[in-house]
Amino acid sequence: MRKTVEFIEDRIKWRASQHNLPNKNVFLFENFTDEVKMKYLNHFDEKDSGKIILLFTDSKNNWTALGTKRIIGYDGTKLNSVKLDAIEDVDSKNRKEYFEKAEAGETKLKKNKKHNERELLVTEFDGKETIFITKKGNDLFSLWNIMIMITRLNK
Repeated sequence: MRKTVEFIEDRIKWRASQHNLPNKNVFLFENFTDEVKMKYLNHFDEKDSGKIILLFTDSKNNWTALGTKRIIGYDGTKLNSVKLDAIEDVDSKNRKEYFEKAEAGETKLKKNKKHNERELLVTEFDGKETIFITKKGNDLFSLWNIMIMITRLNK
């Protein structure tokens, strides 16, 4: 079954509402003025990314936009994007590194401080990994949960 743009948009908005989004750092893109939208749309082609639904901000320079076709991130210097239908896995960058070190015997397993995490690691089917930045804590876990939903929709 092919998912329509409207279906993907509705699912993203529904999952976001389950996490009390939007909030002071996460915005519904449609609620921005045209001037503010253009500030972000100058970085990428909306035809390629699909309709932008959510914008996660960390600062004036770091942001992650979630569209109906792509997730797009800007870290203050460069733009990254991944097609939603190319995503194999999502994880926290720190969590993945932590467990890799533990498996290699480099560190003892101890409680991981989730509230300090802010980097979502997206792995594509070809093995390429891309990091997307949010505010620490709840915003990261909200985006992570939305992305898990998207990967399941693609199966």
